[in-house]
Amino acid sequence: MDIVSVLCILFGMSDATTILPPVDPVPSRRRAATRARICEAANQLFFEIGFAPVTMDHIAQAAEIRRSTLYQYFSEKSEILAAIAEDYTAKLRVVIASLPGPAPTRDEIACWVEEFARFVTSERAATELLVSLSHLPKAPAAAVAFGEALKAMMAERVTAFRDAGSPGAHQAQAKAIIVMDTLGWALCHHARTGGCELSKARLDVAADNLDRFVRGEM
Repeated sequence: MDIVSVLCILFGMSDATTILPPVDPVPSRRRAATRARICEAANQLFFEIGFAPVTMDHIAQAAEIRRSTLYQYFSEKSEILAAIAEDYTAKLRVVIASLPGPAPTRDEIACWVEEFARFVTSERAATELLVSLSHLPKAPAAAVAFGEALKAMMAERVTAFRDAGSPGAHQAQAKAIIVMDTLGWALCHHARTGGCELSKARLDVAADNLDRFVRGEM
């Protein structure tokens, strides 16, 4: 009796076909690496050219893979955008979680805005892509989902944002949108210019707006 048959008897298996070979982690790692390369290439193209003009052919060429290989991972570019947004949102969650709550002071807001600016500088392409797309009249679903996730994260940290999400709180909702829009564009400008004096002033104004909103004075 061979070793396989002995193992079958010991483990109550009817025959050798029920013994599965060990899973090889290498193909999974390679697939993950290829997927990441696709998202990185698409992210840069969307940032440099715009979401609408970019085609799947462009993405395959930039990622240095065959078009047929690209379609093994994503069926259309909107799926790639969704993957980019999901990855970015996960990273952003750490930044949002560092904002003291439920009512941060002006100094705490200033420190947080500085941290946010460093994050945006390191993630400039994805930030500008998602911020710009989320403001389109017909924003892609992934950009809309990103905006909703951002609102939810802020509501988890700060009471004023949570209250702004209440039904019928239209004035508070409008103020919350203005506060976050001002901050978002100021952060993008800061990353784009490398931190010029104007960008610093814009961040200060955004921090002031956030402080007034938190204190109910906006």
